[in-house]
Amino acid sequence: MKNKPALFRRYGVSLLLAMVGGFLEAYTYVTRDGVFANAQTGNIARMGINLAQGNLLLTLRYFVPVAAFMAGVTLSLQLRRIRKDWERLILYMEIVLLFLVGLIPPDRLSILATVTVSFVCALQVESFRKFGENSFASTMCTGNLRIATEHLNKYFSTKDPVALRTSLQYYGIDLVFACSVLVGYWMTHAFGTKAVWCVLVIPAALLVLRLYEVRGEKYAAE
Repeated sequence: MKNKPALFRRYGVSLLLAMVGGFLEAYTYVTRDGVFANAQTGNIARMGINLAQGNLLLTLRYFVPVAAFMAGVTLSLQLRRIRKDWERLILYMEIVLLFLVGLIPPDRLSILATVTVSFVCALQVESFRKFGENSFASTMCTGNLRIATEHLNKYFSTKDPVALRTSLQYYGIDLVFACSVLVGYWMTHAFGTKAVWCVLVIPAALLVLRLYEVRGEKYAAE
């Protein structure tokens, strides 16, 4: 009988993390001037366009969330290297930072909120990036879509059921992401900037589950 995979390698957890990613994408778009803070492709493109147009101030504005994303990835890597309980620490940080985002008013301080969300998304996507042995992204869809389609084509060529199952799992992650964008859009319109607090239930639940898992591992070792 195969051992159950660690919490953050389970497919169900990847779906929960995709829910967070989708919700945040809608949240920043609605409350923070139509900005998508999860991935940085758009910001990098806008940096190049504004630099070409000589708009140095706007170039710097779009560089800030990119730098925050880089900082989030770097912090995740360093915590993984120096802390045994780095997964729990990442979840604590995600909860605290997203709670603070809900306190940031719109308008002039919106950039602070989007930078913080970019940082949180970087922490999440770098820290929790596998289900089983499959790599995935919980805050963006393009990579998942590519891998899903690759496995689907492999299934059509080889009739390998594992390829089909893997393909459907990746498509499922993107589907959950899309549905969470829809829910996030509705909830953000209903609750405004504080709607981000609604999604805190997911990292909080994962934190509790991880604490129970660690406790179970200690009992098993005794």
